[in-house]
Amino acid sequence: MSRSERAARIDQLVAELGAEVEAGFADGAIARLAPDTARRLVGTAGRCWAVATEEDAPAPDGTDLTPTDAVVLATAALRSNDLNPFDLALWFSRSSS
Repeated sequence: MSRSERAARIDQLVAELGAEVEAGFADGAIARLAPDTARRLVGTAGRCWAVATEEDAPAPDGTDLTPTDAVVLATAALRSNDLNPFDLALWFSRSSS
């Protein structure tokens, strides 16, 4: 599979997953997922986002994450890597946006 074919396939899978997850929020199925599923999904998305930022991808906005979602996710990521708000401030000051 070529790089462009793989990228197109990932785009398709993400669109399908997004629709399925939204349906799961609506019918309550998300609450029944194993916590490890969400952890793996966030890890994969986080690594993709790290690569995307190198390509100047636009930041998520209020339609992607609510402020609460953003803070819960940031807090979990900081804690899982034994980081604190001071560490975050250092990285925040480094960013170009």
